[in-house]
Amino acid sequence: MLKKLQDERIFIHHGPIQMVIDVSIKGQRNSEIGAEVGKHVLEQFDKLIQYIPQLKKMRTYRRTSNEFPEVLNKMIVAVEKSGYEELNTLGAVAGSFSDIALQKAMELGGTRIIINNGGDIALKDLEGKPIKVGIPYTNDKERAQLILTITEKQDIHGICTSGIGGRSFTKGIATAAVALASDAATADACATYLGNMTNIEDDNIIRCLAEEIDSETDIKGQMITLKVGEISEEKKYRALLNGLNVAEDLHNKKVIKGAIILIGNTIVKYPDSLTVESI
Repeated sequence: MLKKLQDERIFIHHGPIQMVIDVSIKGQRNSEIGAEVGKHVLEQFDKLIQYIPQLKKMRTYRRTSNEFPEVLNKMIVAVEKSGYEELNTLGAVAGSFSDIALQKAMELGGTRIIINNGGDIALKDLEGKPIKVGIPYTNDKERAQLILTITEKQDIHGICTSGIGGRSFTKGIATAAVALASDAATADACATYLGNMTNIEDDNIIRCLAEEIDSETDIKGQMITLKVGEISEEKKYRALLNGLNVAEDLHNKKVIKGAIILIGNTIVKYPDSLTVESI
């Protein structure tokens, strides 16, 4: 499904893709370009379908190939770049589709582009204007949001979130683990990594095998978090520190530009210079 919204943005819903395409030219939204971008995304998804059975096996593809569709190569590069061996290639699929949508919109003349694929965001303002991005803590739209103001100098073009209550599984206890990177595919892979690392043991954390929830999951045999009950402040901070240590390592290796991790209402970020508002 591809439709134009009342505000001239384009919404596409096809399989796992739930994408809002927001393209402007010099301050004026352009739904025609948005629709062309949407068609391109759907074409790219159709090219990926034949690879899905193999992609559901752990790390079947480790190297890019000229024979692969563009989106698959982006996924492979992002997952390998994260350095996280427990992450399957599909761990970067949403961010990779956001990236190809952003790239296509730029090719078609868009000057301010925000692509939101179920919370995995690719963004760019060619005129150098700042972009404010709201990141909900959970899927509950009534809950508070984090507000980030992205500037040209930061070179951040991908913002992705993982955690409890998100569309994908997590092994940790983070309410939200947000990765900021130069592209959305990398941010997607690293957000999953960060979220998984906020992992501690506690009797009040309910877990199960991934396939018990989704028989078609690509991470069969791995334990995922279903619900987090009351845990001590000590364990909460230990989990945050686990995630923060990974964020620091990824930042030092120049894989990500920064990270924000939340457990409940407790927020940590890296680096400290990252400006985050909460509303």
